[in-house]
Amino acid sequence: MIEKSIKNFIYYLEFEENKKHNTVISIRKDLNQFLIYLNEHDIIDFNKLDELLIKEYFTKLKTEKISASTFNRRLSSIKKFYKYLVDKGLKEKGSEILIESEKNVEKKIEYLTPEEINLVRTTMQGENFNILRDRLMFELLYSSGMTVAELLSLGEVNFNLEKREIYILKNKLSKTMYFSETCKKFYIKFLNSKKEKFKEDYNPNIIFTNNSNERLTDRSVRRLINKYAEMANLNKEISPYTLRHSFCIYMLKNGMPKEYLAKLLDLKVVGLLDVYEGLC
Repeated sequence: MIEKSIKNFIYYLEFEENKKHNTVISIRKDLNQFLIYLNEHDIIDFNKLDELLIKEYFTKLKTEKISASTFNRRLSSIKKFYKYLVDKGLKEKGSEILIESEKNVEKKIEYLTPEEINLVRTTMQGENFNILRDRLMFELLYSSGMTVAELLSLGEVNFNLEKREIYILKNKLSKTMYFSETCKKFYIKFLNSKKEKFKEDYNPNIIFTNNSNERLTDRSVRRLINKYAEMANLNKEISPYTLRHSFCIYMLKNGMPKEYLAKLLDLKVVGLLDVYEGLC
């Protein structure tokens, strides 16, 4: 009975509530994990499904040392399902789950909304070498989700403009990242400006250089990105990782499966994707 109700609830979320695909997938996964616990305890009908049982389940989860964000997401999924059961008359009206969420002690994720991204873009107007370079860096970081180390390692050989792909070699393994049409436009503009500026000293093996034709440093990129945030009056101290966070959240909000995003960016930080998902 419970298993069938979970399937009905997922159908309800997807086709009646029109919840986003990745949200439905997460809730289904959480409830299937809960169902495994119920089956292990031979609980198949609703009369034994109460707050005490659910408390026991979350006590067990705490021993598994899952992140606070994962704990809270699973709790939210089960609360939604429980409310659905009450609404359908499968549980007594007035019953509810009073389990409190875990305090999230994880570092706050700073990110920019699409509106804030556009505000920063408005501060990068012009066709000179520095403006074009900085705009290209900004667009690459935001549209691909790459790290600043990957950004600074790039040469022309890494780019496939026709496919809008970037090939990066890391730890003897290659991975493919993707960039926007806007990014492609500024890549062409910047390279033309760079060739004009340095002429015979132009180096195709290093994309991002300073005015002395030396490779930019991580510190320089961070300083430049934050400078434009200040010019846009965002009241946020942003960094290249802010743009990576912004990319991840934007992709999840627009339906990219969490598992695909993790593979695309080689994300291995436990719970980080759950944090992103919680901000969607």
